Amino acid sequence: MQRHYPTSGMTLLPLLAVVVIALFSYLFFLQLSPQQAAPKTGPQSTSTPLTVPVTSSDPVRQKPAPWAGVIADALAQPIAGATIELVTEEGGVAHSTLSDDRGKFILLLPPDQPPFVSIRAEGFYQVQVQLGSNPDEMYVLFRGGTLRGNVLGHVFVLRSEELPPPESIAGAKVEVAGMGGWYTSVTTDSNGKFSVAVPPGRIIVTVRSKFHADARFDDLEVGRGEVLERDLILAAGVTFDAFVFSNEIPLIGARVRIFNDIQDEAEGFTAKDGKARIPGLAAGVARVHVVHPGYQEHTFDVIIPADKIGVRRPFLMKKSQPFQIEVVDKNNLSLTDARVRILRARIEVVDTTAGDLEALAVLASGETYMVEVRYSFEKEGVETTLPPRTFRYTMPKEGEGQLSVELRPGGRITGVILAPNRYPVPGATVLIKAIELDPGESPPPRLVKSDNNGLFRSQPFTAGSWMISISHPQLGVMSLQTSVEEGKDRALGELVFPIR
Repeated sequence: MQRHYPTSGMTLLPLLAVVVIALFSYLFFLQLSPQQAAPKTGPQSTSTPLTVPVTSSDPVRQKPAPWAGVIADALAQPIAGATIELVTEEGGVAHSTLSDDRGKFILLLPPDQPPFVSIRAEGFYQVQVQLGSNPDEMYVLFRGGTLRGNVLGHVFVLRSEELPPPESIAGAKVEVAGMGGWYTSVTTDSNGKFSVAVPPGRIIVTVRSKFHADARFDDLEVGRGEVLERDLILAAGVTFDAFVFSNEIPLIGARVRIFNDIQDEAEGFTAKDGKARIPGLAAGVARVHVVHPGYQEHTFDVIIPADKIGVRRPFLMKKSQPFQIEVVDKNNLSLTDARVRILRARIEVVDTTAGDLEALAVLASGETYMVEVRYSFEKEGVETTLPPRTFRYTMPKEGEGQLSVELRPGGRITGVILAPNRYPVPGATVLIKAIELDPGESPPPRLVKSDNNGLFRSQPFTAGSWMISISHPQLGVMSLQTSVEEGKDRALGELVFPIR
C-alpha cells in the first residue's frame, strides 16, 4: 500500500519569504550602488564629494618652505632653546622657532622668502645670518655679556611741587650698538624691564620712547660673562605744536620732522588747521624740517624748552619751482619709474619716482642737494638692478630745475670670508665705499652681511674703484681695495682674517 503525505502551504511559507527578502535586498543595493560610486552633480544637489582632487590651480609653491640647521657654541656644543627668527616680517607675521635639546631647528618660511634670520640664546649675543640649504649646517653663537635693567621716565611738575621718582616705561625701544657694526634692539616689557646679550667691550645704548625724551648712553662697557645692571632714565618729553602756513593759508598734509643730536625720530603731518602735534621731545636745540608738495622745503632752527606747556611755533612756506629729472638707460630709453631720493644736509627731502613731478617740486631755490637715482626691473622672472648713481645738484635761484641721468650696468662684489683656521665666518659685516670719485658723485657706503658659508654678495656697483672693510666682533677688521668693470661681477675669492 502506497502512502501519500499531504503537502501543506505552511511548509512553503518560510522558503518563499527568504526568496522575497533576497530579491528585495538585491534590488535595493543595485539602486544604491551607483549613487555611492558617483556623487550627484545636478544643480539641486547639496552633497559634498568625499575627495577633492588637486588641480593645476593649487600651486605647490604655496606650501611653506622648511629651513633646518643646528645651533651650537664655539666648542660645537648644541644650544637648546635658541630663537631663530626671520629678520623682516612677511605680511605682518613674524616667523620664528626654537632649537631642541640637540640644537636642531626647523623654520617654516613663506615661499620665495629669503631666509635671512637672527639667532639668539640666553648667554649668547645675537647674530644675523642667511640660512643654507644643508639641514645639518651648524650656526655658531658666541658668549658675551648681558645688559639688563629698567627704563624709567620723569614727568613734568610745577616748581612748587616735589619731583616724584621716575616711573617705568613699557614699550620703550632700547637700541644697542657694539664693535664692528654689531647692532640689536629690544623692547621693554609691561614693567619697563629689558635684558639683552651683547658682545664684550664698549657699547652705545640709545633709548627711545613716544612720550619721553630720547636719550643716548655711551659710557657703558660689558665684559665677557658679565651681567651689567643699569637703569636708563629719560627726561620728561616736551610736546611740540607746529603750524604750517603759506600766505596765511594752512597747508594740509605737510610732513614735519624734528631732529636733534641723536635723531629723535619724531614726525607728524599737518591736519586741516595746518597743525601737527609731536609729543615726547628732548629739550634743547633742534631742527624742524618741513616738506609739502608745491612749496620749498625748509629747515628751521628752534629751541625746545623743558616746559610742561610745550612749544607752539608757526612755519611759513614759499612756493617752489618745478624740478624735473630725466633718467635713461644705456639704450636711451626713458625710465620714468626709476626711484629718486633727494637729501640736503643728510636729511631726506623726498623719495619718489622720476615721473612724480608733484612730489619732486619741493626743492628750495639756490640750495644744494644730493640726488640718488636707482632702478630695477624684472624680465622673464629675473630681477635686474642697475647700479645707483649719486649727484650733487644745485637748484637755480630762479626758474625751473632739471637734471639728466644715465644708468648703466655695473657689477656685484662677491667673496668668501674665512677665519684664521680657514673656517667660514657667518655674520661678518662688509662695508663697501667708493674711492677716486668726486665727493658730489660718491654714493653712500653700503653694508652687506656674510651668510653661514662666509659668502657675501653685494648689490650692483658702478664701474670704478672701491674700498672694502670687513669686520667681526671676534676676529677684528681687515681692508682691501678692488675695482668693478661695467657689466661684470668682481669675485674676490677667499678673504682670510689674520691671526690676532
